Amino acid sequence: MIMTEEKKKALYKRMMNPAFWLAMLGAVKLVTDAFGYGFTDEQINALANGLATLAAMIGITIGYSEE
Repeated sequence: MIMTEEKKKALYKRMMNPAFWLAMLGAVKLVTDAFGYGFTDEQINALANGLATLAAMIGITIGYSEE
């Protein structure tokens, strides 16, 4: 399967969205709960806060560039 440049850009844009990673964190929680290993809400909140902080720091460091 060959990806076009347009599809690559769309995938990159989606992967750089912090909401995508928070949704993936929720999905991981559901899967681990299904197999009997669960994270507490406090752990999930700590991970979400850490991811959001990291995304904000990277965004500030990289800056915004108009294409």
